[in-house]
Amino acid sequence: MNAIMEQFSQDGAAQVPVAGLKTTGTSIRWLFGLFILCLVLLVGLRILFANLQAELSAYSANERARLFIGEEIVRSIHGIEKDLYRMASTPNLVGLKRINRAIQDQLNKLQHDLLVLKNGGVVMQRVQLNLDGRDEMIREANYRPDHSQQHVMELIEIAPLLEQLTSKIAELERMLIKSWEAQENEDRQSFFDLHFEIDGFLKHVPPYFERLDENANRLFFDSSERLRELEMALQLQSERLKWVEWSLVLLVVLLTSLASWLFVKRINQANRQLAATVEEMRSAKDAAERASRAKSEFVSRMSHELRTPLNAIIGFAELLEAEPLSLSHKNYVSLIGNSGKHLMELINAVLDHAKIEAGGLTLESIAFDFHAAIESVKTIVGDRAHSKGLDFVANIDPDLAHFVIGDPTRLRQVLINLLVNAVKFTEQGAVTLCIAPMKTQIVFSVRDTGIGMEPMVLARLFKPFSQADDSITRQYGGTGLGLLISKELIEAMGGEIDVESRPGIGSVFRFWLPLPPAPEMPLAAISAPQSVKQQDLKSLVNGLVLLVDDNLVNQKLAGAMLNRLGLPHEFADNGVVALERVANTSYALILMDMEMPEMDGVTATLHLRAREIEYGSGHIPIIAMTANAMQEDRERCFAAGMDGYVSKPVRLSTLEAEIRRLFV
Repeated sequence: MNAIMEQFSQDGAAQVPVAGLKTTGTSIRWLFGLFILCLVLLVGLRILFANLQAELSAYSANERARLFIGEEIVRSIHGIEKDLYRMASTPNLVGLKRINRAIQDQLNKLQHDLLVLKNGGVVMQRVQLNLDGRDEMIREANYRPDHSQQHVMELIEIAPLLEQLTSKIAELERMLIKSWEAQENEDRQSFFDLHFEIDGFLKHVPPYFERLDENANRLFFDSSERLRELEMALQLQSERLKWVEWSLVLLVVLLTSLASWLFVKRINQANRQLAATVEEMRSAKDAAERASRAKSEFVSRMSHELRTPLNAIIGFAELLEAEPLSLSHKNYVSLIGNSGKHLMELINAVLDHAKIEAGGLTLESIAFDFHAAIESVKTIVGDRAHSKGLDFVANIDPDLAHFVIGDPTRLRQVLINLLVNAVKFTEQGAVTLCIAPMKTQIVFSVRDTGIGMEPMVLARLFKPFSQADDSITRQYGGTGLGLLISKELIEAMGGEIDVESRPGIGSVFRFWLPLPPAPEMPLAAISAPQSVKQQDLKSLVNGLVLLVDDNLVNQKLAGAMLNRLGLPHEFADNGVVALERVANTSYALILMDMEMPEMDGVTATLHLRAREIEYGSGHIPIIAMTANAMQEDRERCFAAGMDGYVSKPVRLSTLEAEIRRLFV
């Protein structure tokens, strides 16, 4: 299935959504770049127009300052004119001096304002808020002359008039002083002559001040016009800026809308393509699962078909070994039996691998005697090691718990796989098994002094049907499934495995398993089965056995085994015949095959159990004796109402043990 999915991921159909997403990404990037460009342009124009507005505002402020100076010049001229008439009507010298100082202050301010208008500077306006002059309001304006504009005509005309004004003020002051002296000297003629002269002087003052006002008003009017133009330009600039801003905002909105529409369109298209791809992947997944189920069914079927003849080969070889034969014949029978057992080991390995790969592996989690399980492994491996002249050493840490929780069958399978593998690749020296606690786990170490391996071949160890190289396979045999199954079982039990190896020195396989301690089991529970085995099997069963199997060879083999066990028996070729026999004969035990014509063993068991409930007859123990060795087959048997299970090829000792278990 993984290979199919990997192949499917490389197909052109799987690449369509990726290409669509790439096209979408390119379009979105272009639109996003255009959006950023418009945004930068908007900000840039905003800054440009802001600078222009700031410049126009500065011009406008400067022109307002110029207008303020014009107002101050006009105000000063009017003040001087008023004080000049006041001076003419002053009755004494003290008032004359006071008015003269006021006129001089205004002249100085007027000259200062004209100088600021020419060179720039600050112009101040002081407004008295009360008569005694204690409180005043000050206004000021900072003016920068615009040398690009010609505003010096007023300065050229006003400055000479101010010089004449100074001389006229001095002349009026002189005439007033002479008038006061003539009055004191009682020189009436001189007094009237001076007053006549003063009247003539005052008659020429209004035209003079009109000329000053005309120049000052021209300055004021010019500044007002220029200020109005600047304000109009500022307003026009603001309107332009607003129009450009709205245009760019509208453009950005349009681009954003276009990008969103295109993005949604592309996403919808990609979603449709992705949905089509997912549907294709789902179809491929279904096909892969069907292929996996077909493979599992094929393995199961082949296992069944191979176990049926192997059952006869191994069973009859086991029976023949107990017969009085010549030495050569015993050797032949032993070779036949060992070859059959080796072939059975290969079939079991393939079946285990198929179950693990299909996710059908079921692990037990029960309390078991850890030390007894290791002892059974030592017995099996020790015999093989000693037959090759090797030393086998097993060291178990005394601190380990006697009883642990786990799967004893799978633990023994892993240890036997690793130890037998070590024995197979070791010609001299020893094979060592070390078991010790490590935190919350138990570490197992299998060390040998065998051929060892190069580092480059270690990566191929835990792959199916692979060994270090072809020469190893030719010399030592094997399929390479043992290590793979051991690794898969260890990982399924929550552990890990690693290996160290050096050519010519040997290898060390280590694995860790979480096997928590279990409560100590009573000694009575351990020793009870020993007494049961001593009882006679025929007396335990105490009745006739019905053997249900459609294969004639299997009937002969099972019949021979039942004869060896001393159990009387009868045969039935299928489930229909078995039900007829049970209806007419009382049986103490039924050995039921699963795969049979007309009616299989599971269906026959269901009918038999239903009949027992209907008629209230006694319960007949049923043992499945079948070549279907998958876990689901075992579960089907027990779900149908069977009491025991023995897989083919059937060992005489296994059959006897299962029968004793049911009748204890």
